Amino acid sequence: MLASYPPFYDEDPMKTYAKIMNGHVTYPKHFSRDAVDLITKLLQPKSTKRLGVINGGADNIKNHLWFKGFSWEDLANGTMRAPIIPTIKNEEDLSNFEEYPDEDDEFPHIKTMVRVDDDF
Repeated sequence: MLASYPPFYDEDPMKTYAKIMNGHVTYPKHFSRDAVDLITKLLQPKSTKRLGVINGGADNIKNHLWFKGFSWEDLANGTMRAPIIPTIKNEEDLSNFEEYPDEDDEFPHIKTMVRVDDDF
């Protein structure tokens, strides 16, 4: 989520599988040392050595330096203030969303597909 793509991403699914199997992760340059450390420990291939599984459990994740200053208590209580609060003009305001082409425009072949379940 920090990079806006999964850690083992590749356009080719077979390369994605290979990255998962090899445990190969390339971190973006803008990642902090703490972020790299946390992700590396969460993606530990050997599950018995993975952060959150080893002695200390989830507290090891919560106490990691990357979460310094994060209030787990506020999160649990529902009192945490959202980091981004969008301005909404009215109930039909879509200005906070990107515009995408209509599905019909993006997938013109859908109109020509045979619908086998129309008779049911």
